[in-house]
Amino acid sequence: MAFDYGSQTLGIRNPFRFEGAITAVRGALIAALGIYGLLRVAGLVAQQREVEGWLHASFGIVLLIWGLTALGAGLLKVFRFYVGRNVPASLALNQAEPDARHRLAYNADELHAMLMGRKNTTFAEPQSLFARLVHTLIPRLIFLPPTYRGLAENIAFGLAMTTFMLLVFALAWFAGATGLARIEGTPVMAWLGVLLAAYLVKLWFSMRNPLVHYSRTGLNISLARIGVIIALAILLPVALVFVHNNVLHIPALAVNPAPILFTTLGLSLLASGLGLYLLLHRLRGVAPVTEVSEHRDNWQRNLVPRELFIRLEAHILANRRYQEIPNRVYRKFEPSMMEEGGRDKGAFAGTALVETQPILQPIEWPATFRTVRIVATAIGQSLLVASAVWLVLLIGDLAKASAQPGVLLNLAYPVLLLLFGLIISRMSNVFWAELQFRSLLLDLSVEGTYTESRLSTGQSIYDSTRSENTVVRSTITPWFLLSNLHTCTFAQSGSLNLEQERYILALEKADDTLQAVLGELDEFFESREAIAGINEVDLRSASQIYQMNEQTRGTHNAVGIEQQEAAGLIRRDDPPAGQ
Repeated sequence: MAFDYGSQTLGIRNPFRFEGAITAVRGALIAALGIYGLLRVAGLVAQQREVEGWLHASFGIVLLIWGLTALGAGLLKVFRFYVGRNVPASLALNQAEPDARHRLAYNADELHAMLMGRKNTTFAEPQSLFARLVHTLIPRLIFLPPTYRGLAENIAFGLAMTTFMLLVFALAWFAGATGLARIEGTPVMAWLGVLLAAYLVKLWFSMRNPLVHYSRTGLNISLARIGVIIALAILLPVALVFVHNNVLHIPALAVNPAPILFTTLGLSLLASGLGLYLLLHRLRGVAPVTEVSEHRDNWQRNLVPRELFIRLEAHILANRRYQEIPNRVYRKFEPSMMEEGGRDKGAFAGTALVETQPILQPIEWPATFRTVRIVATAIGQSLLVASAVWLVLLIGDLAKASAQPGVLLNLAYPVLLLLFGLIISRMSNVFWAELQFRSLLLDLSVEGTYTESRLSTGQSIYDSTRSENTVVRSTITPWFLLSNLHTCTFAQSGSLNLEQERYILALEKADDTLQAVLGELDEFFESREAIAGINEVDLRSASQIYQMNEQTRGTHNAVGIEQQEAAGLIRRDDPPAGQ
């Protein structure tokens, strides 16, 4: 589960409450329509309108299940948004927590290359011809996360293909009216309109989830494909008129497909306008900085190389944790030690790549952006409700479809409302889901050599204290790379709400942090002792022992004199020896 409770929260609130409330209302309305259809079944069957009754039963069950599913999804977004202490997702595999269920956008080598090369691999070059066209028309689009870029390309692709196919349809009519064969009095254009409507429904149905990057797949259009479509637009009407007049009589259509085509165009313009407006507002906050703080040096220090890594990991980096949350370790401190020519000298090397806990950075959206985001969400959910209502109103006509074949084409309207409702609602969801964070990324590479020597003190014949030390003299070449990261992720509802990929948007210098780290290292170096000395406690203890020894020697001397006087060996008035 994503929730690891801690008394210190990360301050991340539920971003989906408004959207969830509207979704829940939509689900309740659709479920009510399903119940209404089921309640009508008994009366219709009693009136011997079995076909209409069974249609109400079938569509009623579908609408009831759909509505309850939407109601549950909406309530899930309204309910509490559980955020533990292990979110958001790591940028690469976290060596300190390798079992975390995070979706990773990078690996450790990529992060190191980004710091070293002052580059951001998030902004990948567009691949397809159409993707390059979109990025040419919107140059700063490349600096958005891949989710937004895919959305922009899909919206532009759907709108471009819809407009292009309508222009091709007009070209077909013009070619048929002025070409080799006349289309007046034939159902050719009506059937071409039906084929075009079917193609557009298929196009937008394939793009019902606008967050999938379709423009890199088979939906991408090439110049060769455009040429084939234009050629068919000119030749197909002529061929159909020839078949109708000479081979097989093509039946006429009772329904004019033009309203369906205009409805598709209008809904595509609505979806594209809302999406592009939100994207253009999102582009205003783009700041694609790639700056890194760097420090290279050469130190001559008396210390064991491993002590430097321990100090960095256990003190300096640990002091920069946010709310005592462990840092994300993408490369562990595992220094390698190599002996060269004996045990008293060698070389060492080690690397570390660590990110501090990301801190939420609230996004200050302009008022117009927030308004359009709300409107887009409401429009998407309203279209879904309208599709369900339209479907219920068509049940009576569908029961008479055998007598009125043209009624089947009217199903295109609720289908179009359903498709564009899904597209707009899912498109607007991504603008609710974005969360941005700040963190510190440190890359440290250390290498050098060391030599060992013995140092002894206190060897005089009068010294009572002696100290022998093995002094390690290290030549250290460190390379510090630090950067303040600006990252973003797109939340979801459910247990894995913030375990999605997290993308780097900008790398900013961290000069203050770098100077603080170097200052702490200097303090550590100055506080070290190469020779084992005696502290104040030892000095006090030694003083007490010395005083006790003095007293013992004085007592011992007094007893010896008394014994000599008793034996007549000395007299108290005798001068001391040597006088």
